[in-house]
Amino acid sequence: MQSCYEDLVILDVEAENYEDAIRQVGALLYNGGYVKDTYIDAVVEREADFPTGLILQDIEIAMPHTAGIHVNKPAVCVAKMKHPVEFGHMGDPDTKVKAEMLFMMAILDPDAQIETLQNMMGVFQNSQAVAEFKAAKTEKELFEVAHKYIG
Repeated sequence: MQSCYEDLVILDVEAENYEDAIRQVGALLYNGGYVKDTYIDAVVEREADFPTGLILQDIEIAMPHTAGIHVNKPAVCVAKMKHPVEFGHMGDPDTKVKAEMLFMMAILDPDAQIETLQNMMGVFQNSQAVAEFKAAKTEKELFEVAHKYIG
């Protein structure tokens, strides 16, 4: 299971588009040593072909990620956007998702990818968890919610 670390939580990310959002949020993973210098470009490329946006009951999110060869240490970076950013939908790339939050995953073990995605989906099908993520007003509060539900 991926873990969320305090240095991987950010509020009010102001991004022009999904690529800008991925580059800004990915920089936290890179600067913390969680991923290699190839990670951000690989995530941008993967997102163009295999979008990760999801429209859930109470929130719209995106879960950008890429292959484990670009990862040093598994982690999840949690970013709350200042304004929703448009991503393609995971199941239907023509559907646009206005992602309020990004959960950018550094997944080392390819066998864990499906399980990690399923675990994250479970979190966001929990209306209490979604309410707590939305209510978080500081990075400390956001980290506490992320740690509680993601690990």
